[in-house]
Amino acid sequence: MGDNSVNLNKKELILERLNKRNKDRQNYLDAKIELRNKESTEFEGTDYFAQTFSERVKDIEKNINNVHKDTPDLTRTFASINNDIQELQRYLSNSTLFLPDYKIKACQNILNELTAQSEDVRQRLLPKKKFGFNNKKAINIKTNAVQKNSNGVDKTDFVPEKTKFSWTLSDRSNEYKLLVGTEVDRKDVTISGLKNCFVEIRGHAGSVQISNTDNCTFLCGPISRSLFAENCTNCTIVAACQQLRLHSSINCRLYLHVTCRAIIEDCTKIEVGSYNYEYLGIDIDFKKSGLDETVNNYRDVADFNWLSPDKPSPNWRLISELDYGDSKANWTEIKEQFERDKKF
Repeated sequence: MGDNSVNLNKKELILERLNKRNKDRQNYLDAKIELRNKESTEFEGTDYFAQTFSERVKDIEKNINNVHKDTPDLTRTFASINNDIQELQRYLSNSTLFLPDYKIKACQNILNELTAQSEDVRQRLLPKKKFGFNNKKAINIKTNAVQKNSNGVDKTDFVPEKTKFSWTLSDRSNEYKLLVGTEVDRKDVTISGLKNCFVEIRGHAGSVQISNTDNCTFLCGPISRSLFAENCTNCTIVAACQQLRLHSSINCRLYLHVTCRAIIEDCTKIEVGSYNYEYLGIDIDFKKSGLDETVNNYRDVADFNWLSPDKPSPNWRLISELDYGDSKANWTEIKEQFERDKKF
Protein backbone atom coordinates (compact mmCIF):
# COMPACT_ATOMS: atom_id res chain seq x y z
CA MET A 1 0.00 0.00 0.00
CA GLY A 2 2.84 2.33 0.92
CA ASP A 3 4.70 1.60 -2.33
CA ASN A 4 1.57 2.33 -4.36
CA SER A 5 1.17 5.66 -2.59
CA VAL A 6 4.77 6.61 -3.30
CA ASN A 7 4.44 5.62 -6.95
CA LEU A 8 1.23 7.62 -7.24
CA ASN A 9 2.90 10.71 -5.81
CA LYS A 10 5.80 10.32 -8.24
CA LYS A 11 3.41 10.05 -11.18
CA GLU A 12 1.51 13.14 -10.04
CA LEU A 13 4.76 15.04 -9.65
CA ILE A 14 5.91 14.01 -13.12
CA LEU A 15 2.55 14.95 -14.63
CA GLU A 16 2.65 18.30 -12.85
CA ARG A 17 6.12 19.01 -14.20
CA LEU A 18 5.08 17.99 -17.72
CA ASN A 19 2.00 20.18 -17.54
CA LYS A 20 4.04 23.12 -16.27
CA ARG A 21 6.60 22.61 -19.04
CA ASN A 22 3.88 22.46 -21.69
CA LYS A 23 2.21 25.55 -20.24
CA ASP A 24 5.50 27.49 -20.18
CA ARG A 25 6.22 26.37 -23.74
CA GLN A 26 2.76 27.45 -24.89
CA ASN A 27 3.13 30.83 -23.16
CA TYR A 28 6.49 31.31 -24.86
CA LEU A 29 5.00 30.44 -28.26
CA ASP A 30 2.03 32.75 -27.68
CA ALA A 31 4.34 35.62 -26.68
CA LYS A 32 6.52 35.00 -29.73
CA ILE A 33 3.49 34.99 -32.05
CA GLU A 34 2.18 38.19 -30.46
CA LEU A 35 5.56 39.90 -30.87
CA ARG A 36 5.78 38.74 -34.49
CA ASN A 37 2.28 40.04 -35.22
CA LYS A 38 3.09 43.36 -33.57
CA GLU A 39 6.32 43.76 -35.53
CA SER A 40 4.49 42.83 -38.74
CA THR A 41 1.75 45.38 -38.06
CA GLU A 42 4.27 48.13 -37.30
CA PHE A 43 6.26 47.28 -40.41
CA GLU A 44 3.14 47.29 -42.57
CA GLY A 45 2.10 50.65 -41.08
CA THR A 46 5.53 52.16 -41.67
CA ASP A 47 5.74 50.67 -45.15
CA TYR A 48 2.29 51.99 -46.08
CA PHE A 49 3.17 55.44 -44.74
CA ALA A 50 6.40 55.55 -46.74
CA GLN A 51 4.59 54.63 -49.95
CA THR A 52 1.71 57.07 -49.39
CA PHE A 53 4.00 59.92 -48.33
CA SER A 54 6.27 59.40 -51.34
CA GLU A 55 3.33 59.38 -53.76
CA ARG A 56 1.90 62.60 -52.33
CA VAL A 57 5.30 64.30 -52.46
CA LYS A 58 5.65 63.36 -56.13
CA ASP A 59 2.19 64.76 -56.88
CA ILE A 60 2.99 68.06 -55.15
CA GLU A 61 6.36 68.35 -56.91
CA LYS A 62 4.63 67.69 -60.24
CA ASN A 63 2.05 70.40 -59.55
CA ILE A 64 4.78 72.89 -58.63
CA ASN A 65 6.83 72.08 -61.73
CA ASN A 66 3.76 72.44 -63.96
CA VAL A 67 3.11 76.02 -62.85
CA HIS A 68 4.23 78.67 -65.36
CA LYS A 69 3.47 82.31 -66.08
CA ASP A 70 0.60 81.41 -68.44
CA THR A 71 -1.14 79.20 -65.90
CA PRO A 72 -4.67 80.58 -65.36
CA ASP A 73 -5.48 81.90 -61.87
CA LEU A 74 -2.02 81.56 -60.34
CA THR A 75 -3.24 82.67 -56.92
CA ARG A 76 -5.72 79.82 -56.70
CA THR A 77 -3.16 77.35 -58.04
CA PHE A 78 -0.64 78.21 -55.32
CA ALA A 79 -3.38 78.13 -52.68
CA SER A 80 -4.21 74.58 -53.80
CA ILE A 81 -0.54 73.55 -53.63
CA ASN A 82 -0.17 75.01 -50.14
CA ASN A 83 -3.31 73.19 -49.04
CA ASP A 84 -1.85 69.89 -50.32
CA ILE A 85 1.35 70.54 -48.34
CA GLN A 86 -0.66 71.27 -45.19
CA GLU A 87 -2.67 68.07 -45.67
CA LEU A 88 0.57 66.11 -45.98
CA GLN A 89 1.87 67.83 -42.84
CA ARG A 90 -1.22 66.65 -40.96
CA TYR A 91 -0.72 63.12 -42.31
CA LEU A 92 2.84 63.13 -40.97
CA SER A 93 1.70 64.51 -37.60
CA ASN A 94 -0.92 61.77 -37.24
CA SER A 95 1.66 59.09 -38.08
CA THR A 96 4.38 60.12 -35.62
CA LEU A 97 3.29 57.55 -33.01
CA PHE A 98 4.64 54.60 -35.01
CA LEU A 99 7.43 56.31 -36.97
CA PRO A 100 11.04 56.41 -35.74
CA ASP A 101 12.43 59.86 -34.98
CA TYR A 102 14.90 59.86 -37.88
CA LYS A 103 12.03 59.12 -40.29
CA ILE A 104 9.92 61.97 -38.88
CA LYS A 105 12.81 64.40 -39.26
CA ALA A 106 13.53 63.27 -42.82
CA CYS A 107 9.87 63.69 -43.82
CA GLN A 108 9.68 67.08 -42.13
CA ASN A 109 12.72 68.23 -44.09
CA ILE A 110 10.99 67.14 -47.30
CA LEU A 111 7.90 69.16 -46.35
CA ASN A 112 10.06 72.20 -45.60
CA GLU A 113 11.72 71.86 -49.00
CA LEU A 114 8.34 71.61 -50.74
CA THR A 115 7.16 74.75 -48.96
CA ALA A 116 10.32 76.63 -49.91
CA GLN A 117 10.12 75.42 -53.52
CA SER A 118 6.48 76.50 -53.82
CA GLU A 119 7.23 79.90 -52.31
CA ASP A 120 10.22 80.40 -54.62
CA VAL A 121 8.10 79.74 -57.72
CA ARG A 122 5.30 81.91 -56.38
CA GLN A 123 7.66 84.83 -55.76
CA ARG A 124 9.03 84.44 -59.28
CA LEU A 125 5.66 84.31 -61.02
CA LEU A 126 3.76 86.63 -58.68
CA PRO A 127 6.35 89.28 -57.69
CA LYS A 128 5.39 92.00 -55.29
CA LYS A 129 4.63 95.22 -57.16
CA LYS A 130 6.59 98.26 -56.13
CA PHE A 131 5.15 101.73 -56.46
CA GLY A 132 7.17 104.94 -56.53
CA PHE A 133 4.27 107.38 -56.06
CA ASN A 134 3.94 109.66 -53.10
CA ASN A 135 1.00 109.24 -50.73
CA LYS A 136 -1.31 111.72 -52.48
CA LYS A 137 -0.85 110.21 -55.93
CA ALA A 138 -1.19 106.71 -54.56
CA ILE A 139 -4.55 107.62 -53.04
CA ASN A 140 -5.77 109.13 -56.33
CA ILE A 141 -4.70 106.11 -58.33
CA LYS A 142 -6.40 103.74 -55.89
CA THR A 143 -9.61 105.82 -56.01
CA ASN A 144 -9.66 105.86 -59.80
CA ALA A 145 -9.09 102.15 -59.92
CA VAL A 146 -12.01 101.53 -57.57
CA GLN A 147 -14.26 103.81 -59.61
CA LYS A 148 -13.41 101.99 -62.80
CA ASN A 149 -14.14 98.70 -61.13
CA SER A 150 -17.50 99.82 -59.73
CA ASN A 151 -18.56 101.23 -63.09
CA GLY A 152 -17.50 98.07 -64.86
CA VAL A 153 -15.30 99.96 -67.34
CA ASP A 154 -12.03 98.23 -66.64
CA LYS A 155 -11.99 95.79 -63.73
CA THR A 156 -8.49 94.62 -64.57
CA ASP A 157 -7.08 97.98 -63.46
CA PHE A 158 -8.13 97.37 -59.85
CA VAL A 159 -5.13 96.50 -57.66
CA PRO A 160 -6.11 95.25 -54.18
CA GLU A 161 -4.02 96.53 -51.32
CA LYS A 162 -1.83 93.81 -49.82
CA THR A 163 -3.07 92.77 -46.39
CA LYS A 164 -0.44 93.04 -43.70
CA PHE A 165 0.01 90.14 -41.29
CA SER A 166 -1.30 91.01 -37.86
CA TRP A 167 -0.23 89.16 -34.70
CA THR A 168 -2.93 88.37 -32.15
CA LEU A 169 -0.54 89.60 -29.44
CA SER A 170 2.84 91.21 -30.04
CA ASP A 171 5.52 93.39 -28.47
CA ARG A 172 4.23 93.48 -24.90
CA SER A 173 5.89 93.29 -21.50
CA ASN A 174 4.78 92.90 -17.88
CA GLU A 175 1.13 92.29 -18.84
CA TYR A 176 -1.64 89.82 -18.06
CA LYS A 177 -3.78 88.99 -21.12
CA LEU A 178 -6.92 86.86 -21.35
CA LEU A 179 -8.15 85.75 -24.78
CA VAL A 180 -11.64 84.20 -24.86
CA GLY A 181 -14.59 83.40 -27.11
CA THR A 182 -14.52 84.81 -30.62
CA GLU A 183 -10.90 85.93 -30.15
CA VAL A 184 -9.93 82.27 -29.90
CA ASP A 185 -12.52 79.79 -31.20
CA ARG A 186 -11.33 78.11 -34.43
CA LYS A 187 -8.86 80.95 -34.94
CA ASP A 188 -5.12 80.80 -35.58
CA VAL A 189 -3.76 82.55 -32.49
CA THR A 190 -0.34 84.14 -33.07
CA ILE A 191 1.91 85.60 -30.36
CA SER A 192 5.30 87.29 -30.71
CA GLY A 193 7.73 89.49 -28.83
CA LEU A 194 6.35 89.08 -25.29
CA LYS A 195 8.46 89.50 -22.15
CA ASN A 196 7.43 88.89 -18.53
CA CYS A 197 3.80 88.24 -19.52
CA PHE A 198 1.06 85.88 -18.32
CA VAL A 199 -1.36 84.82 -21.09
CA GLU A 200 -4.52 82.72 -20.85
CA ILE A 201 -6.20 81.38 -24.00
CA ARG A 202 -9.65 80.04 -23.12
CA GLY A 203 -11.55 78.44 -25.97
CA HIS A 204 -10.91 75.98 -28.80
CA ALA A 205 -8.32 77.62 -31.05
CA GLY A 206 -7.52 76.14 -34.46
CA SER A 207 -3.77 76.54 -33.93
CA VAL A 208 -1.36 78.54 -31.78
CA GLN A 209 2.02 80.02 -32.72
CA ILE A 210 4.39 81.51 -30.13
CA SER A 211 7.63 83.24 -31.18
CA ASN A 212 10.43 85.19 -29.49
CA THR A 213 9.21 85.22 -25.90
CA ASP A 214 11.09 85.55 -22.62
CA ASN A 215 9.99 84.65 -19.08
CA CYS A 216 6.31 84.16 -20.00
CA THR A 217 3.54 81.77 -19.04
CA PHE A 218 0.99 80.58 -21.63
CA LEU A 219 -2.10 78.67 -20.52
CA CYS A 220 -3.94 77.28 -23.54
CA GLY A 221 -7.29 75.55 -23.76
CA PRO A 222 -7.81 72.69 -26.25
CA ILE A 223 -6.27 73.40 -29.69
CA SER A 224 -7.79 71.57 -32.66
CA ARG A 225 -4.52 71.16 -34.56
CA SER A 226 -1.01 72.09 -33.44
CA LEU A 227 1.00 74.47 -31.31
CA PHE A 228 4.29 75.74 -32.75
CA ALA A 229 6.73 77.64 -30.53
CA GLU A 230 10.20 78.98 -31.31
CA ASN A 231 12.88 81.10 -29.66
CA CYS A 232 11.34 80.83 -26.20
CA THR A 233 13.48 81.37 -23.09
CA ASN A 234 12.46 80.68 -19.48
CA CYS A 235 8.84 80.09 -20.53
CA THR A 236 6.03 77.81 -19.39
CA ILE A 237 3.59 76.48 -21.98
CA VAL A 238 0.45 74.58 -20.98
CA ALA A 239 -1.42 73.19 -23.99
CA ALA A 240 -3.75 70.46 -25.23
CA CYS A 241 -3.30 69.80 -28.96
CA GLN A 242 -2.68 67.16 -31.60
CA GLN A 243 1.01 67.96 -31.85
CA LEU A 244 3.45 70.39 -30.26
CA ARG A 245 6.64 71.53 -31.97
CA LEU A 246 9.25 73.49 -30.02
CA HIS A 247 12.26 74.97 -31.82
CA SER A 248 15.37 76.85 -30.68
CA SER A 249 14.26 77.23 -27.07
CA ILE A 250 15.95 76.89 -23.69
CA ASN A 251 14.89 76.35 -20.09
CA CYS A 252 11.18 75.87 -20.77
CA ARG A 253 8.44 73.86 -19.08
CA LEU A 254 5.72 72.11 -21.07
CA TYR A 255 2.53 70.76 -19.50
CA LEU A 256 0.95 68.82 -22.35
CA HIS A 257 -2.00 66.82 -23.56
CA VAL A 258 -0.89 65.64 -27.02
CA THR A 259 -2.83 63.07 -29.01
CA CYS A 260 0.08 62.56 -31.44
CA ARG A 261 3.39 63.58 -29.85
CA ALA A 262 5.65 66.48 -28.94
CA ILE A 263 8.68 67.30 -31.10
CA ILE A 264 11.63 69.44 -30.05
CA GLU A 265 14.58 70.63 -32.14
CA ASP A 266 17.61 72.73 -31.17
CA CYS A 267 16.30 72.88 -27.59
CA THR A 268 17.94 72.34 -24.19
CA LYS A 269 16.76 72.19 -20.57
CA ILE A 270 13.18 71.28 -21.46
CA GLU A 271 10.92 69.82 -18.76
CA VAL A 272 7.69 68.02 -19.67
CA GLY A 273 4.63 67.18 -17.57
CA SER A 274 0.98 66.28 -17.97
CA TYR A 275 -1.64 68.91 -18.89
CA ASN A 276 -3.19 70.48 -15.78
CA TYR A 277 -5.10 73.59 -16.86
CA GLU A 278 -8.77 73.91 -15.91
CA TYR A 279 -11.46 76.55 -16.33
CA LEU A 280 -15.24 76.67 -16.52
CA GLY A 281 -16.34 75.16 -19.83
CA ILE A 282 -13.09 73.43 -20.77
CA ASP A 283 -14.97 70.14 -21.24
CA ILE A 284 -17.09 71.79 -23.94
CA ASP A 285 -13.96 73.20 -25.62
CA PHE A 286 -12.42 69.72 -25.64
CA LYS A 287 -15.45 68.37 -27.49
CA LYS A 288 -15.49 71.23 -29.99
CA SER A 289 -11.75 70.89 -30.63
CA GLY A 290 -12.12 67.24 -31.58
CA LEU A 291 -9.27 66.14 -29.28
CA ASP A 292 -9.47 62.74 -27.59
CA GLU A 293 -9.35 63.36 -23.83
CA THR A 294 -8.44 59.72 -23.17
CA VAL A 295 -5.21 59.84 -25.21
CA ASN A 296 -2.22 61.79 -23.88
CA ASN A 297 1.26 60.97 -25.19
CA TYR A 298 3.10 63.70 -23.31
CA ARG A 299 5.81 61.23 -22.29
CA ASP A 300 6.63 60.46 -25.94
CA VAL A 301 8.88 63.37 -26.97
CA ALA A 302 10.87 63.23 -30.20
CA ASP A 303 14.15 65.16 -30.06
CA PHE A 304 15.40 65.75 -33.60
CA ASN A 305 18.87 66.50 -32.23
CA TRP A 306 19.06 63.15 -30.46
CA LEU A 307 18.17 60.24 -32.71
CA SER A 308 19.86 57.48 -30.70
CA PRO A 309 17.27 54.83 -29.75
CA ASP A 310 19.47 53.36 -27.01
CA LYS A 311 20.03 56.39 -24.79
CA PRO A 312 17.53 59.02 -23.61
CA SER A 313 17.96 62.57 -24.84
CA PRO A 314 19.83 64.87 -22.43
CA ASN A 315 17.82 67.84 -23.72
CA TRP A 316 14.53 67.06 -21.95
CA ARG A 317 13.11 65.17 -19.00
CA LEU A 318 9.81 64.52 -17.26
CA ILE A 319 8.78 66.89 -14.49
CA SER A 320 7.52 63.97 -12.40
CA GLU A 321 11.10 62.69 -12.24
CA LEU A 322 12.46 65.89 -10.73
CA ASP A 323 13.27 66.35 -7.07
CA TYR A 324 10.96 69.30 -6.41
CA GLY A 325 7.26 68.76 -5.92
CA ASP A 326 5.45 71.30 -8.10
CA SER A 327 4.63 69.00 -10.99
CA LYS A 328 0.94 69.88 -10.41
CA ALA A 329 1.16 73.65 -10.56
CA ASN A 330 -1.72 75.74 -9.19
CA TRP A 331 -2.22 78.25 -12.00
CA THR A 332 -4.68 80.38 -10.04
CA GLU A 333 -2.12 80.96 -7.30
CA ILE A 334 0.65 81.54 -9.83
CA LYS A 335 -1.48 84.11 -11.70
CA GLU A 336 -2.38 85.91 -8.45
CA GLN A 337 1.29 86.03 -7.48
CA PHE A 338 2.13 87.42 -10.93
CA GLU A 339 -0.50 90.15 -10.51
CA ARG A 340 0.81 91.04 -7.05
CA ASP A 341 4.36 91.27 -8.36
CA LYS A 342 3.24 93.51 -11.24
CA LYS A 343 0.81 95.41 -8.94
CA PHE A 344 -2.15 95.25 -11.29
